[in-house]
Amino acid sequence: MKIKNLKLSVLSLLLLIAWTGCKDDEPLETDPSQIILGKWEIVEIGNYPDMRSVENPSGYKEYLPDSVLREYEYETGEYYYKKYSIDTLLHEYIYVPQKGQYMPFFEYSYVFADSNNKIYLKYRNVAAIFNDVTFKRIK
Repeated sequence: MKIKNLKLSVLSLLLLIAWTGCKDDEPLETDPSQIILGKWEIVEIGNYPDMRSVENPSGYKEYLPDSVLREYEYETGEYYYKKYSIDTLLHEYIYVPQKGQYMPFFEYSYVFADSNNKIYLKYRNVAAIFNDVTFKRIK
């Protein structure tokens, strides 16, 4: 009888330890159209692997749910608006009044990292001095 109680106690203790040791980790969002939402500030620029830190960013980009990209400039306090779309590439569009429509402006390949709080962008189909940019999510 004592051995049965001892086995039951040990089993109960092990189950209790296993139950308290398991925690529900929230899975990371995998849909890029949801991950990109929010404010992003530039932290690095360059040509990978030669990246340089940006000490004083000039502003931030805010990706809104309605496919509007709002850019804020710290020095002037002004906002600029663009459209964006994201699938396997991140596309930014600017409005061209002469044509009365949004036209492609930049096209990036992207990688989210650091629990989706950093985004690495690489210009596509554009000749640029700096091809790679890293943004960090801000509150």
